[in-house]
Amino acid sequence: MVVVASLLAGCAIGYQARGSLSDVPGELRGKGFPGNASGGGRFILADSDGRLQCDGQLLPPDISPNPGSCDGETGKGTVRCNDGREVAVRWTAITCRSFEGSGEDKFGNRLIFRVDRRK
Repeated sequence: MVVVASLLAGCAIGYQARGSLSDVPGELRGKGFPGNASGGGRFILADSDGRLQCDGQLLPPDISPNPGSCDGETGKGTVRCNDGREVAVRWTAITCRSFEGSGEDKFGNRLIFRVDRRK
């Protein structure tokens, strides 16, 4: 089972993304978008005035500990921001409709993100 594809596969507008970067004040907000049939997905984050924008590309899970369930699936991805930073991330499924992840850029600035289906 591919959590990011199933998580983001419905109505993409129904997924919200939130995050923070340790060297950027305030919360980053955005949306999640569906992946292709083999999994993966994408999310966009931006600061409150839209100057910093980050595009997260997530790969299908590389660990699926519970066959038939999204719970505990994990995978890798890359987040690229318009200020030139690139962050290798690791994501983990919380449910089949939400996941969270984190990573650090080459300067040690930490990115934390979460994508959830809106209720």
